[in-house]
Amino acid sequence: MRRATDPFLEILMQPSQPRSRSARKLLPIAAALAISLSACGGGGGGTAQINPVAANTTLKGAVIDAPIANAAVTFTTVAPMGQPGSVVVGTATADASGNYTVQATLPNTSVPLFANATSPDGQVVLTAYLGTSSAVLAAGSLTSANLPNLVISQVTTAALAVYIASGGSYANLTPALYAALLSQHHDDILALSAAIKAVADGYCARPAQYHDTEDMAHDIAKQGLSNNAASALNSASTTLGPSCDGNLKSLMQYISSDERWAPELDLGDVLEQGAPAVAPGTYSLQGVLAQSGMSALPMLPTPPASTASATSMPQPVSTLPPGILNAVVSVDANGNISSGDGSASGVIVGNLMTLTVNDGQGNTYVLAGKAGLLPSGFVVGGTAPAPSPSVPASSASSTASVPSASVGYGLRMGGRTQSGGVLTRFDAVLVPQNSEPGWAQIAQYSSQRSDGVNCGSNSGMFGVRLMGTGATVGGLVLGACVMPQTAGLDLSQALPSGNGHNYSDDDFKPGASVGFSNFSLNNTRTTPYILKAPSVTITQSNPSGKSSTFTGQMYYVMGAKDMIYSTAAPASNGLFVMNENPLDTLQENPAHQDH
Repeated sequence: MRRATDPFLEILMQPSQPRSRSARKLLPIAAALAISLSACGGGGGGTAQINPVAANTTLKGAVIDAPIANAAVTFTTVAPMGQPGSVVVGTATADASGNYTVQATLPNTSVPLFANATSPDGQVVLTAYLGTSSAVLAAGSLTSANLPNLVISQVTTAALAVYIASGGSYANLTPALYAALLSQHHDDILALSAAIKAVADGYCARPAQYHDTEDMAHDIAKQGLSNNAASALNSASTTLGPSCDGNLKSLMQYISSDERWAPELDLGDVLEQGAPAVAPGTYSLQGVLAQSGMSALPMLPTPPASTASATSMPQPVSTLPPGILNAVVSVDANGNISSGDGSASGVIVGNLMTLTVNDGQGNTYVLAGKAGLLPSGFVVGGTAPAPSPSVPASSASSTASVPSASVGYGLRMGGRTQSGGVLTRFDAVLVPQNSEPGWAQIAQYSSQRSDGVNCGSNSGMFGVRLMGTGATVGGLVLGACVMPQTAGLDLSQALPSGNGHNYSDDDFKPGASVGFSNFSLNNTRTTPYILKAPSVTITQSNPSGKSSTFTGQMYYVMGAKDMIYSTAAPASNGLFVMNENPLDTLQENPAHQDH
């Protein structure tokens, strides 16, 4: 995101040179793809009747920000409900828990399919992209276990608002474009999701000029992507007022740590049918569990009467420091996951994984999220995973299903403690036993993406924009230059890049600057895929000359889309989330790059 050239062209996997943050405005997606179907891109307009040339299917999901009881659910093709060209293909009413079942009549064509939900009072409007109509039709009856975006939420609504603000057309939306959107606009989508949730759940008031949450989301996205100095988080803060800033900080981490929304941030429309993405065998599972301190089911406030009366989220409960999980797990041909010591169990359907893990300290976590292939060269050597007993014994089938020793998987998951429901982020890998991470190999990808961060011309170094979430570091943006090393990563401050470079700042406080002490993330012999820096100091300086300092530990797991920042005083686990860069590129399978 924030680049001179349309980032969605990167789905073609063409390398690109580092770009200046000052050239932030995006080219329209439709123009970049040489498609001009402008009739489907604007607001307003009517909705057509059900397309008679179609077949029936059953779709089950939920309308969830907090659950929206009795929401009106409408499925449309071509565009969301009320947009020009949209065609209604199914309707339903959600129950008291926000759950719905739609009998949809879907055309057997590649037109995009959307799910739309409206609260009974009309103030909360949410939308989701589900992929192509023909793919959903071919899959038959589906639930959110196969298609995450059947949960119509603030995340799915934010993603579409950012897509349109960056120049996209609903009619031209494809799974490939949507995957690129989630990856390259990750921080904008997360920030906008927090703004929608803040209003829909009544933590902050919706400004009077907006009809509903969808109207507000599109305007925040438009303002946030319209100029060099803005961001979606800055735009959300300006729109909702400073009394909402604390909620936005916490809600960004809340969303990325919830098992309902973590898959939507990475997988979204991906239709998970057929064989699991992880080949059968025995693996080393190495990961970091980071409790957010926030309850999965907070007490909802009374909707405030004005922005000034915005109610804050409940104070976080006591938070444990990040926990390290190191276990041996087996995956069978049906995607079932287990460990001999009982510390992990779950299932993977396509790339969508659900997992229950015990950290060995009396805490059990229920998690969900994405599993993707780590790039070639990230995993070196090791023992090729032996096929599990449920794998067919014939040489042909066994050989085909056993990955080579260089194949590993990155896991990006959110969830909660089984007791107490504390939301938790889980970043992990599934890799061959006794393998080693090729941290230094990441340098070969350094010229492809830098998210507009200026790192000069140092060979092998690349830029990463890290946006803080959580009460402690929320809104703080670090412009970091990363140099891969054999044992991990060295991070240093990025070079200034002119006015409005939009990193090394505080999105909530224009004019404030943010810096950090250069640090090294290093691994250990027992968990080589997990990096840690024992002391990282972050300093925020306001224009008035006042400054504040945070000191904590930083963690990073290979393939993760965030770095975990843990402070002791106050006790807090924050996340620094990233857009696509050489660290976090994951493939859905060997033949298809997801972004």
